[in-house]
Amino acid sequence: MNIGAGIAIASIAGVMNGLFPLPMKANKVWAWENTWLPFSFLSLALFPAVIAWYTVPQLSIALQHTRLGDLAATIICGALVYTGSLLFGISIVYAGLTLSFALLVGSMNVVGILLPRLLLNHSLLGARGDRLVLAGVVFSTISVLFGFLAGKWKVTGEENTTGGSQRILGSILATLGGILSGLLPVAVATPWAHHLLNSAVSYGGASPVGASNALLCLILLGGAIPNCSYCAYLLWRNRTCHNYLLHNRASYWMIILAMGLLYSASVALWGMAISPSLLGTLGASVGWALFVGMIVLSSTAAGLLAGEWKQAAPRAFTILAASLACLLLSMILICIGNYLG
Repeated sequence: MNIGAGIAIASIAGVMNGLFPLPMKANKVWAWENTWLPFSFLSLALFPAVIAWYTVPQLSIALQHTRLGDLAATIICGALVYTGSLLFGISIVYAGLTLSFALLVGSMNVVGILLPRLLLNHSLLGARGDRLVLAGVVFSTISVLFGFLAGKWKVTGEENTTGGSQRILGSILATLGGILSGLLPVAVATPWAHHLLNSAVSYGGASPVGASNALLCLILLGGAIPNCSYCAYLLWRNRTCHNYLLHNRASYWMIILAMGLLYSASVALWGMAISPSLLGTLGASVGWALFVGMIVLSSTAAGLLAGEWKQAAPRAFTILAASLACLLLSMILICIGNYLG
């Protein structure tokens, strides 16, 4: 194993993932669906397929040697996981980048850490360090509660009740999105995922590290279905399709391109980091903890620099800091617990 390389790759992936929504704030004219539709197509369908094509030399042959049921299960699982991504994208509109990411990461950490361990160990207290992992999950849950309170108390005396209600709605959507998104490391630990990875190595000519891209491109393809479908519905309902013609600015398309590249590259790097040759048999769990920890740091820094909390009440800012502190402490406990295990 090359643990140092795995840690570095997972950390870089987390930073990139935490920054991908930031360019979206520069788009002041288009509606949310105008940006999210092309972003979803690029980041969930096109770019992952290109990455898989280059890292799995005989990708088509590998897919031909994979059972149809395994392929269907992978795509369906991706649709479920990335419904969470859709909910998170909507939550940004209501709750802002910093709060949405804090709630997303806190809730998806609980699912993404515990379920892979159950699949691999069939117990949460069967190995050394498991108590530290559970303690980390408890702190992660506390961070979600703090984050929800921070969003509720973010409103100041001058803000109206509607703004506060929108932030509460955004907090709920971000938490639900985190629960579904946390199924991603579960998806790569399932039997059908292992079948596909083996085909990518045996028939596709992929390295053990690069084989994950064959799996992830199908998961992400499944994720493109709910995201693109919902955005197409919004374009029809809100009559916002004309925005592409009225405000056809090259800068907006460059923003979408940057978002898509950051997101696709981050997921591909995470998939490489969790390879057993880098982070061991619990790579999905360890890599997830590192991944989401760096997401917290980068997204929080981006949100603060963007001025999202400039007008927040001091109490809300203090509670947000407590939420992030609990979340980072949970990352440390989870990493140590996995190492001891």
